[in-house]
Amino acid sequence: MNSDTKKGVFLGILIAITALLAINSISIGYRVLIKKEINYETKAKTIYNLMQSEYVEDLDTEKIYEGLYTGMVALATDKYSRYISKEDFESYKISTSGNYAGIGAKTSVDPDDYLIYVVSAYENSPAAKAGLTAGDKIVKVNGTSVSYDNYADAIDMIRGKEGTSITLTIKRGSETFDAEVTRENVDVPTVGGAVLDNNIGYIKIEGFEAVTYDQYKAVYDNLRKQGITSLIIDLRNNPGGLLDTVSKIADDIIPEGVITYTEDKKGKRDYIKSSSGELDIPLAVLVNENSASASELLTAAIKDTGKGTIIGKNTYGKGVVQTTFPLKDGSAVKLTTSKYYTPKGICINGVGVAPDIEVDISTDYEYTTLSSDKAECNLESDTQLQKAVEILSK
Repeated sequence: MNSDTKKGVFLGILIAITALLAINSISIGYRVLIKKEINYETKAKTIYNLMQSEYVEDLDTEKIYEGLYTGMVALATDKYSRYISKEDFESYKISTSGNYAGIGAKTSVDPDDYLIYVVSAYENSPAAKAGLTAGDKIVKVNGTSVSYDNYADAIDMIRGKEGTSITLTIKRGSETFDAEVTRENVDVPTVGGAVLDNNIGYIKIEGFEAVTYDQYKAVYDNLRKQGITSLIIDLRNNPGGLLDTVSKIADDIIPEGVITYTEDKKGKRDYIKSSSGELDIPLAVLVNENSASASELLTAAIKDTGKGTIIGKNTYGKGVVQTTFPLKDGSAVKLTTSKYYTPKGICINGVGVAPDIEVDISTDYEYTTLSSDKAECNLESDTQLQKAVEILSK
């Protein structure tokens, strides 16, 4: 190989190395650019700009941001955490307080015709004063047609400022008429009671709201005045509610000691304890697969302390606590912030509380309903309630 050839080979190698270095630098730079491109802020802006410039229809900017907040919480956390819009947060605060200005009626949707109907009108409520009764169909609110499709909107329209009036178009059988109802502040009944055979007291708790403890005390005290010698607490289909409320009720029932304790992500524990007072008569508790959260906390505290007999089906299995964080614009974020444990140190999340006595119930059974502080039981068809009566009658 002559010297010119050697120089050519050397030059070629040098050019190749230089090219490789250049390509590698470009590759590194490209990756850096790409990495910057997928930065979440940059990516969100890129998508937003694409929607603004390319999407054929007009965009609702407010919905874009609301969707961003909603998705951020929903996709990265558990099923109990969520973003709550300003509008929804107002309804949320009403639902957890148990107090609102409205007509004082419990409503649902008829699965046959999808119309909204009155389940019950609370005693002395505006609905009762206006003559509304169970089974009445609400077909219009202030002239606006309502049904399953806009049920949430209908409830919002029915609620309003105390002292204002609302016109409801009611369908009762073949008759249709307008009823004018004046809104009042209403305490939603969450507790009802009854006296069964053999002096057995019965208390139904539908949820643990801010008003529930006072309602529970009033119902319980009334039953004791009527001479009950044992008690059934019905927590079936109770979705839970406020930790403070259920803790007060548990304090009245179980002996002195731990009701529950919570543990956060840092391992910090907060204990909730009962005082020395406790229920002094035999107790049975009814639960099913829809008994969740706070109702499971009460059930587990009674079971672990041996204070009563648990009857029914395994509970739902929600052993986590949510905290609601209000934001400056009136919206809020609800996050799971801790797990709670039974007095024996068991976390029932995803597991539930097993009954001491498992009892099935017929599929066509209608559960107990509340009318003010009264509970209407279906003892003839309620196999779980029958078992509780049998146990307490021995």
